[in-house]
This record gives sequence, C-alpha cells and structure tokens, in this order.
Amino acid sequence: MLTEWIRSHPPSRPFLVSGEGTLTYGDLLAAGAPDGPGQHVVVPDGTLESVVRLMTSPGNGRQLVLIDPSCPVEEKRRRREVAASAAGQAAATILFTSGTTGPAKAVRLTAGNWEAAARASAAHLNHTPDDVWLAAMPLHHVGGLSILYRSAFVGAAVRWLPRFEVTAVAEAMRGDVTIVSVVPTMLRRLLDHDDGLYRDLKAVLVGGGPIPPGLLEEAHSRGIPALPTYGMTETCAQVATLRPGSRPRYAAHPLPGIDVRVVGERIHLRGAQISPGYVGEADRSPEDWFVTPDRGVLDEDGALRLLGRVDRVVVTGGENVDPGRVESILASHPGVEAAALVGVPDPEWGERLVGVYVGAAEPASLRAWAAERLAPYEVPRDLRRVEEMPLAGGGKPDLDAVRALF
Repeated sequence: MLTEWIRSHPPSRPFLVSGEGTLTYGDLLAAGAPDGPGQHVVVPDGTLESVVRLMTSPGNGRQLVLIDPSCPVEEKRRRREVAASAAGQAAATILFTSGTTGPAKAVRLTAGNWEAAARASAAHLNHTPDDVWLAAMPLHHVGGLSILYRSAFVGAAVRWLPRFEVTAVAEAMRGDVTIVSVVPTMLRRLLDHDDGLYRDLKAVLVGGGPIPPGLLEEAHSRGIPALPTYGMTETCAQVATLRPGSRPRYAAHPLPGIDVRVVGERIHLRGAQISPGYVGEADRSPEDWFVTPDRGVLDEDGALRLLGRVDRVVVTGGENVDPGRVESILASHPGVEAAALVGVPDPEWGERLVGVYVGAAEPASLRAWAAERLAPYEVPRDLRRVEEMPLAGGGKPDLDAVRALF
C-alpha cells in the first residue's frame, strides 16, 4: 500500500518537515521495509526514525501495531498480547481506540480501508500535492496517523510538530500550511493566542469532541475556515466534514463513498473505509452497517449533526443529560479552556453530574453561567478546577480518571 504510493511521487519531493529536518519521498524508499511478514510494533517517540517505521512497516503481509507511548507498562503488555492474537486476520494496521469510556479496543484496518479513506478525503477537501498538512496530534492515534497516510496518497507534504504548542502552531498556520487538524481545545487556544488573521488556509478540521457554541463563528472571523469533522478509529478517522466554503455550521457532510443513516438517534455508517472488525472478531461484511456509539441527526441536505455519545448519557432524577452538550456550554465561558463531565452513583438522584475544568473561572461563577443556559437538571452538581485535564488517547479527556476524582 504505502510503498506503491510513495514510489509514485518524485523522490526529491518533501514528505515530512520537522525541527529535526526534512524527509523526502526518496528517503522513505531508501529506508526500506522491515524484513519478513508478521507484526511490527511501533511506539512513536517523537523522532523521525519512528515516522519512517510508521511509513514502511505495513504491507506485504506485515501488520503495523501502534502502541501509545504514555501507556503504563502493564497496559502496553496487554495491548501487545491482544494484537498478537490478530495473526491471520485481515489488517495492515492495528490501532487502539482512545479508551475514554472503557478498555481500549484493538481495531483492524486494511490497506483497502486506508486507500478508500485517503481517496475520499482528497476528493472532499481537494487535497493536492501542493498542500501542506499540519500534524500536531499523536501519531499512535488514528487522527495523527491518517494525516501521514492521506498526504502520502496524494504526494503532499506534512509539517510535523511532535506536540501541540500554540505559538509554533500559529506560526505554521501563517506559513506554508494549508490544512490543519485540531480538537476544539486547540482551536480555542489558537484564538486566545492573538488577534491576527490567518489568510491562506484551505481547511481547519475540528473534531474529537463537542464544539462550544460560537467557536466556529469566531474562527471564521479570524480567517480560519473551521470545519466540523466526524470520525473514529474504526473509520480511518474522517468520514464526514463540513464542505469547504460553507458558512459556519455545526454539522458535517459525509465523504464520498460513505453511507450514513440515523436509527433512533444512533448513527450507522457503511463504506469501504470502515474497519472489518476488532481483533479476535469475525470480519464484518461490507454490506453491513457499523453501529457507532454516537447519537446524531441528519439535516435537510444530508449533513450530520452530532448529539453526543449513547454510552455517556447520565440519568439523574429520571432526566436524561448529555454530558457533551453541557461540556460545550461550559467551554463557551471565557474563563474555561476545557471541561469534562461524568455521572457518578448517587443514593438520591441515581446519578449526579460532576466534572472538572481547566481555566481561570471560579466554580461558583461557572455553575451560575451554566444555570443561565441549561435546564436545572443539566447543571453539574459539583465542578472542580484542575491544572491539567487528564487525557486518554488522541488528546481526549480520560473520563475514568475524572470519575475517580469523585
């Protein structure tokens, strides 16, 4: 898969530009692939060498297994053992879900999945060899890895930052970068960084969590074409993105080749870029619908608007509360950078909604802000300020860690 893509582009063309230097497409070909079939485990460590291994391991019977470098030793061992049981199953890569609401699952993605995903994204975004995609997301996560693969498919370049640092990202966005992928918290920090305009961007994909009200409109006023994006590990990341050039809107249009239906608010997906299944499970038929853990609604023009996750609904006093909706309201407070909410057992209410946030706002004032914008049962009963948000894979809040605080 990757070798054929890489070989089809001029060897002198830059593939990845970072603080360590530049890798060309020719450099990737010269590096070669690991010997023999089997599994090649990579724990990306922020070096160019690990990027080379990511780009040369899959193919010809080889499976690339990606392990989060921040995992505890025992969890790394568990993931290796789980991945080892995939021998003989269809997979070019094995990635683990973020594990925000339970144990991380091992997802099998085939060469066909990746090619379909790259082709669909390129058509939807008009991704061409002249583009430079900024990657400031973990490469062990599908959101980061997919940037490398999509760019290799079209022969474009990637500007790589091993971690998100707002000044460096802002400078890159004013340079040669044309496409960027961020989570809502990253976008909020960019907007707070300065009042400058970003003029030469084609698309800024915003996904990975609820988008606070007003964030897209503010981004567009600064020249940032922020486009809501929906996807997950099981779909090779992006399966829906607001069409470039659209007015600011909290919905995403399905990519070419992706079928979307909503059954009782539950989002179902079908298409060539959908994983055949988890490690240890039988392959899903291409005609079968993949039932996601997400809730949504289709607009009049077929755009998908997210409503939250099915498995995150908190039932408190007989009322259903979507923590994602409440998080977006809290994150719209000028003194809040990020928020994460969970339900915890309560003898009176069944569950009570509690959470943490990062920012300068006082807990009492933040609850008052929420009370003005939410129904009484939606207002968190306990809010705690933390210095840093506990994170799981892909920069998403670690909800188990939040729950443990209460």
